[in-house]
Amino acid sequence: MIKDNGRFLSTSIVLLTFAHLFNDFYAGFLIPLLSYFQTSLHLTITQVSVLPTVLAVFGSILQPVFGFLGDRFNRKHFFVVSGVLCSAIFLSSICFAPNFIVLVLMLMIGASGVAAFHPNGAATVAGLSQNRSTLQMSIFLMVGCIGLAGAPFVITLIVSLYGFSKLWLLSLPGVILALILIKMPGTPGSQNNNTSLSGLKVLFARTSWPLWIMFLIMFIRSIVITSFMSFLSILFTEKGVSMQKGGIAISIFLVSGSIGGLIGGYLADRINRKIVIAGSSIFACPLLLWFLDSSETLSIVLLGASGMVIFAAAAVNVLIVQRLCPDMASAVSGISMGLVWGTAGLTLPVIGHIADHYSMTTSLGIVAYLAPIAGLLAFLLPDINNPTQQQSIKQL
Repeated sequence: MIKDNGRFLSTSIVLLTFAHLFNDFYAGFLIPLLSYFQTSLHLTITQVSVLPTVLAVFGSILQPVFGFLGDRFNRKHFFVVSGVLCSAIFLSSICFAPNFIVLVLMLMIGASGVAAFHPNGAATVAGLSQNRSTLQMSIFLMVGCIGLAGAPFVITLIVSLYGFSKLWLLSLPGVILALILIKMPGTPGSQNNNTSLSGLKVLFARTSWPLWIMFLIMFIRSIVITSFMSFLSILFTEKGVSMQKGGIAISIFLVSGSIGGLIGGYLADRINRKIVIAGSSIFACPLLLWFLDSSETLSIVLLGASGMVIFAAAAVNVLIVQRLCPDMASAVSGISMGLVWGTAGLTLPVIGHIADHYSMTTSLGIVAYLAPIAGLLAFLLPDINNPTQQQSIKQL
């Protein structure tokens, strides 16, 4: 693995960070268009909720598979490049879907590109980061959030100015970046790695319980984040807000989340990491409930504050699971960033079903009460105050 030679950000980390920006930018195309697809394809809310579930399953649950393949066959660079290329082409073209089935198929293929990139990109950044590792991972994750946050604003602007048929043009930056990544000098991934399926048994060792607590914490937090991200456009439609303003609100939520993630990463290198995880989860609940019960300017302010708080522990969670299983960094990154997130996405149809029978406000209110549970679980963890020195499960 190529190191960063003491520099805070190496060229490779910068390129991978930009790749994350565009990869997540394309992953963010669906959410602000949910209300459009609901109207144009005549879908129920339950059907609409299937769409982000597909995105979550193929963009997240497949991540451990691609992470394992990246570890096993030293193909991290291949998955990074093909992931950006695939997501750029297919997710930028969902505007051409003539019906529900074709839309689902396009989401499946495009989301698989998202899944291929994330675990291999994150593991590479973690391997390159020597000093201030949590802050560097926070920057990597923050830029991804910026890409995800920028998508609602950009595509609603493009749609309002040029129409849905022009969204495919946004694939060009991703295609160009993929070509640059192919020629990236000093590409990580040349290190020999003997990771095999038998290595997965470490996940089920008697001493692996801290890892499973982390997975549970991330699962609960992912339900909260995914639910609000996926249904904000429908929530604002219920409140009579236009699609463009709803897209801006989603961007505010994610941009604030990226800022919160950077702040949380900075604090995590200086204070107890349990406090960061617990505080992020517990304080997000009242803010989200207050947002749901507010209107106009105050609701936007509270939405931004909620995003900043709930995303504050994002980098801390990823770094902890990577340090617990350093020999399977890509695989556990895929589990924590992908499988856990995707499994949480499977709950979206249930949340949508509740909204069909009551209201989106009621449904998201129920979800908000899950966040403090994740915060309380953080206190069951052993000492994780310095994840860079944390013993791996294999060593315990």
